[in-house]
Amino acid sequence: MGILKRVKSVFLAETNGLLDKVEQPINMVNQYMRELDQELAKGQHALANQLFIEKRQAALIAETEESIEKRDRQAKLAVKQGEDHIAKLALQEKLLQEKKLSAYCEQYATIQEQTKVLEEKIGLLLVQSEEYNHRRLLLASRVNVASSIKEMTQSIVVFQTENVAKGFARVEEKVLRMEAEVEAMAHFSSSAKRSAPQYLDPTLTADIEKALGELKQQAQE
Repeated sequence: MGILKRVKSVFLAETNGLLDKVEQPINMVNQYMRELDQELAKGQHALANQLFIEKRQAALIAETEESIEKRDRQAKLAVKQGEDHIAKLALQEKLLQEKKLSAYCEQYATIQEQTKVLEEKIGLLLVQSEEYNHRRLLLASRVNVASSIKEMTQSIVVFQTENVAKGFARVEEKVLRMEAEVEAMAHFSSSAKRSAPQYLDPTLTADIEKALGELKQQAQE
């Protein structure tokens, strides 16, 4: 039984050690930053695709406008030459191209709005990335200080009931960590709210401008 107990203790100690290494604060923060970098890469790829679609639509509009001008010249030339049938065919093609152009222009406006929304989201993501990098530096500094104090404390304090003392210390540390995490979440949450940029909703522009005008008029009365 003594050997089994020792093996169990060694196994638990090694397992806890591995878990502690995996859950090192800076390692965890670095992993979160890698995830954020992946989101930024996805945003960059999405924006590149969106800009390609926008440019392709613009080229299609230019091509259609050129075709309309060409058919218009053909129709005018046919009229001068007394070839009414050819003029009608040219005008027919011109009308069809004009309908296409109208549809293409509507699509282009929609694509541009989508591009604008995507750019705003990526801009917000970049701001968050800069903020989190700054917070990572602060956390690294705090971890270094806390680790140094912890090592000093462990080198000074010695308990006769070592296993029991370690157990209580581990529980207390977990409780302190939970309290610190709650405090940190509250701190950084309020900080993020103060520093987060505010974007106006394009769909509310008219209502916002109207309300602002009313406020200004009230202020002048």
